[in-house]
Amino acid sequence: MTDVRVAVIGSGRIAGVHARALARVARGRLVACTDAVPEVAERFAAEHGLAVYPTFGDVLADPDIDAVLVATPNGLHAEQTIAALEAGKHVFCQKPISLTTDDAERVVAAGRASDRVLQFGFMLRFTPPLTRVKELLDSGAIGSPIALTANIFGWEPSADWFYDPAAGGGVILDTMVHFADLVRWLLGDVERVAAEGGAYVLEGARRHDSPDNAIVTMRHAGGAMSSMYVTWTAGHGNFRLELFGSEGSVTVDLVDRQASQLFLRRPHGDAHPAGWSYPDLVWEYGYGNEQQHFVDRICGVTDDGQAATAQDAAAALELVLRAQRALDEARAAVL
Repeated sequence: MTDVRVAVIGSGRIAGVHARALARVARGRLVACTDAVPEVAERFAAEHGLAVYPTFGDVLADPDIDAVLVATPNGLHAEQTIAALEAGKHVFCQKPISLTTDDAERVVAAGRASDRVLQFGFMLRFTPPLTRVKELLDSGAIGSPIALTANIFGWEPSADWFYDPAAGGGVILDTMVHFADLVRWLLGDVERVAAEGGAYVLEGARRHDSPDNAIVTMRHAGGAMSSMYVTWTAGHGNFRLELFGSEGSVTVDLVDRQASQLFLRRPHGDAHPAGWSYPDLVWEYGYGNEQQHFVDRICGVTDDGQAATAQDAAAALELVLRAQRALDEARAAVL
């Protein structure tokens, strides 16, 4: 079989992460891009050696494009995923699946009606420390799960749409959704949700009345508890996670305890700042592993298994929407 030919829809920051991941993937390659802003697409194409398509429709009309990677603002995900499936393309869609449960249900239905591969961008399922945590839970090594705590550090948004509830949704919908999927994967469905938070630092969050910091607590159907602090204002990315069970505990720290460290006396391009830095497992392995899994599924090398399905993505969305509603209700009660 020839390589799976992928086009990326949207040419912003996360598209660059996926482009670098796809450059290391076997049996697949990124060949094209498009963006609503032509100059952005041109710069992205020059950086990664891609063809530029004027519009999303032009990508879908090209029979030589096998798959699309949807990396546009969150509010566009549902319509573009459905259109791509109906055009006969395999689809990898960044999280979240949509911004509403109705749109999520439409995507789930479109996925069921199509014979194309549909996968969602929850790279934590493919990040080595967390796959090991899943194995420890499933094997019973740490006993019955009791509590999970996590601190989630997201980078400050690079565009105004991240703050807008109608386009990005704020820090809970955009960033905590990764961990909504993760805690469901590890601990199962959720019965109760509570949340506190607000716009503490960022002007964009204040302008759109959406949170830039929040704490979300959950009670899972199996009895386990989880608590997550999510922020856009720490000035760095990554997370810490602790999981406690009846027979032991496990910690994953991708902030202080990186697998490698780098020191440079002066900056070396945009990717390598001066001083200490810690190339980590999420960026180096998580994104690459999920893209390899996507291509392998298209090629018939592997089955669904580890990937987040449309139903998983819809469940994660429903969970963060519950958290956002809980936060809104808590804030309203104070007024």
